[in-house]
Amino acid sequence: MPEKSAKQPKQQKSVTPDKPVASPLGGIPAKNGVLPYAAAAAAYLLLALALYYQLVFLPMTLSAPDSLVPLASSIALDRLCDASGQYPLWQPWTFAGMPTVEAFSYLGGLYYPNIVFSRLPFGDIGSQILHLCFAGLGGYALLRSFRLHHAAAFLGGAAFMLNPYMTAMLMHGHGSQLMTAAYMPWVLWATLRVFDTRSARGALGARGTLDSRGSSGALGTHAPELDTRGAKGTLSTRALLGDAGMLAILLGFQLQRAHVQIAWYTWLVMGLLAVVLLVSGHKTVKESLKRAGFFATACVVGIAISAAVYLPASEYAAYSVRGAAGGGGAAMEYATMWSMHPVELLTFLVPGLYGFGGVTYWGFMPFTDFPHYAGIVVLLLAFAGFVARRRDPFVLFLGGSTLLALLISFGSFFSPVFDLFYNFAPLFSRFRVPSMVLIVAGLNLSLLAGFGLHWLLDAPEKSLRIPLKSLALAAALVIVLILLVGEGFEGFFRSIFPPPPVENFDLAFMVNKVRWESIRDSVVMSGLLAVLAAGLAWPGMRKFLSGPKLAALIALLAIGDLLLLNAKIISPPEASLRSPVLVQRQQVETALAPDDVTSFLASQKGPFRVYPVGPLFGENKFALSGIESVGGYHPAKLRNYEEFLQRTENLSSLAALRMLNVRYVVSPAEVQHPDLEPVKQGTLRLVSGDVPAWVYRLKAGCPRAWFATTVTGLSSRDDIFAQVLQDGSDCRSVYVDGAEWQGARRFAEGTIQSVQRTAESMTLKVSAPSEAFLVTSEIFYPLRWQAILDGRTVFTKEVNGLIRGVQIPAGEHELTFTYDRSDFDKGRNISLGAFGVAVLMIVGGVFIGRVGKKKKQVS
Repeated sequence: MPEKSAKQPKQQKSVTPDKPVASPLGGIPAKNGVLPYAAAAAAYLLLALALYYQLVFLPMTLSAPDSLVPLASSIALDRLCDASGQYPLWQPWTFAGMPTVEAFSYLGGLYYPNIVFSRLPFGDIGSQILHLCFAGLGGYALLRSFRLHHAAAFLGGAAFMLNPYMTAMLMHGHGSQLMTAAYMPWVLWATLRVFDTRSARGALGARGTLDSRGSSGALGTHAPELDTRGAKGTLSTRALLGDAGMLAILLGFQLQRAHVQIAWYTWLVMGLLAVVLLVSGHKTVKESLKRAGFFATACVVGIAISAAVYLPASEYAAYSVRGAAGGGGAAMEYATMWSMHPVELLTFLVPGLYGFGGVTYWGFMPFTDFPHYAGIVVLLLAFAGFVARRRDPFVLFLGGSTLLALLISFGSFFSPVFDLFYNFAPLFSRFRVPSMVLIVAGLNLSLLAGFGLHWLLDAPEKSLRIPLKSLALAAALVIVLILLVGEGFEGFFRSIFPPPPVENFDLAFMVNKVRWESIRDSVVMSGLLAVLAAGLAWPGMRKFLSGPKLAALIALLAIGDLLLLNAKIISPPEASLRSPVLVQRQQVETALAPDDVTSFLASQKGPFRVYPVGPLFGENKFALSGIESVGGYHPAKLRNYEEFLQRTENLSSLAALRMLNVRYVVSPAEVQHPDLEPVKQGTLRLVSGDVPAWVYRLKAGCPRAWFATTVTGLSSRDDIFAQVLQDGSDCRSVYVDGAEWQGARRFAEGTIQSVQRTAESMTLKVSAPSEAFLVTSEIFYPLRWQAILDGRTVFTKEVNGLIRGVQIPAGEHELTFTYDRSDFDKGRNISLGAFGVAVLMIVGGVFIGRVGKKKKQVS
């Protein structure tokens, strides 16, 4: 009885233009239908649901500060948006007021896919999980475009989707990073389509095969005659038009998610890929220029789709903390704080080598919550894929861009490459966390693993025996050594462990114990996985398992490895000494609800601000009750406010508080001061737990608006702040830049008859017997806040280094401060128009293609 084809493949037929040859391993059809992609998407969704089941099926939610701190502001802005009927551009509750869109703090409504997501019962976590599945499907589609085995393509997408970096983004409140990164494989996929010719596929298409032996019957046959996108592998205009439109939409949506650093890395690798494809696929100058032109058009349209975000934000940069960071030693030191030490790259193999994160971490970065681990099986397959396909331009691109990403991630530890980008690459100097570029390495290694698994299934048996035997023996030897002489290794590592960041001796001993156990367990686990992978790939296994089954087992082993590590990020074991990142959803809902402190403050007549003392300063909860605070949290606050915080030692001056219309001080401890009158003692309910709070009324505070009688021009900001911080209570003496005038000027004391305020406007009816000077305790931001006196625009002066002042002539007047929305509205129109152009490009490509097909059939 003859053996099955899996054991003894039949001889392959030759390739003909009308009937491509199927693979003996997977029976891959020449054309991809919808069903495989739907199955892959469903499988990715099941993986995500299994990994994040606590967030999906149980009443759990995230407790990481970066997740919870912005939540209160987002809810308050949602309410403001619903109440005002327009997209909020200024919020008054944090840092005495700051921009929203320009500071990248409220962008969900500008992300077009959210039009769909917001109508689904998924919530923010569900949206992020769907983006994870989208990322996996992008890897699958990209690898299937090279006709890789379904299991190999699936593994590539799953390895990227399950990369610990992606998990850490979701669990620690960096959803914009995750969703921006989800577009990376899709952008590469679309770039490949724009440059898709036989030669652009490199050796994959040039030999018409993925088989390293060059047999025509190998997987991935892609003969030029079979190219459905143009005769004999050439690009038709209709294909280019549609593919360029798709690339534009993907780029635009990614930019709308507004994590500039991840998007910048995407454009870097996209540009490198475009150059590789343009060179490797070059036939004629005309055709190369045609492809490059469509690619450039897609980039321009993609940028335009995101104009609603970046047009106003680009102008805000000069006024913000991040935009102010230019060159210089301090800026460079800040930008390279999270540099990846070359030695720490060993965590790609052994995740617990430098501690798993939190208090156990002892690496070279300030702190981290997870290891940069690629998966030992994924790494082995990626190495095999690169070696086997090292002549293919796309594989070379993956290897080269991975090396570049590693060199950039070294930051201050290997400065030549990082310095080159820091000094010459646009926008790069504004970024921090060099190790963030490792998301590129994670994607590339995942894709290479797909190539590796595909090659492994069709590789000659003789070429596998020695490498697999060596791998298994080496891994087994490491396991034996770590188990037999572990005490010696433990002593060595304990001698190089830095002192744990704890004061208690017993706790320090426990931290070092967990550090060593993490190293030991990681080495053993990586070794076991390497042995299992070598065993599954052993040529003898082919006698018992068919190609698809073998591919599925190896893919499951790689995926299982990543799932186990991600589970430790999501639910840290109690013995790990790491804090849990999941809490009961009810706990968060209760913490966000009004408590006796916020209820008391909300009941007081305003306008006024509060000053949260000490650890309460970064709390944004007050926004939910409409309480304006001089504190809060946001990484891109206005530069003048950041300067004011630094000069006042985080507003520790009563004079500064009075100037900012602070009426109440909220402290987690009792305060004794003659100018602070206790008015309330209660509990401030936070996610971290209930906090006892004392509320004090600050005596002799300044109102929200008043007339100054003495305005003094000083030559330097140092002199201005020295005068402002004098512990006085006279609001009527203020200071301006000496460029306006030198010395003191006297003004009449006018009368404020009425004040009407919204989030983006303030209208005052005033009268003055003679020339007067009106001061408002609102942040000076001349780019957007305009002053209009009796229908004409007037000049606003910066008062006391932070707030606004306007000269008022004698008589009765109406003064309106209004937030300028013109650039934002212009950006939204550009975004909508560019999106329409991209859709028309896709529709036009399809229409031209159908018309051409009908004409061809008629002829």
